[in-house]
Amino acid sequence: MSTVSIRLAVVDDHILFRKGLRALISGFPGMEVLFEAGDGQELLEHLDRGIIPDVILMDLQMPVLDGLQTVRLLRTQYPQVRSIIISMHDEPELIDSLRAEGAHGYLLKNASPEEVLGAIRQAMTTVPLSA
Repeated sequence: MSTVSIRLAVVDDHILFRKGLRALISGFPGMEVLFEAGDGQELLEHLDRGIIPDVILMDLQMPVLDGLQTVRLLRTQYPQVRSIIISMHDEPELIDSLRAEGAHGYLLKNASPEEVLGAIRQAMTTVPLSA
């Protein structure tokens, strides 16, 4: 019997991307996806019900509550939760501003499975700049 060491959530408004990411992560040893959400508001509803992951992989651009707004809320309401922003944008200024707002990592949507795994492991050991 394997023990789950990292519990995750996947937040993206594109269902196929979300399902694919969940399937990928579920194949990593010691990792479990607790739930998926379509936007930041849905994520916060899960958290408010007490379903708290260790790491959230979250799209930057979503309806209702986007990744940046959600990271800001997480930093104050759930500071123990680590967030990795996923985006197709590769501007260093954007990445720096997300880290300054409390994100623990950044992945491009075309990242390899190894990069995803590395980002999750790194997020578990990273202290956000705002801490």
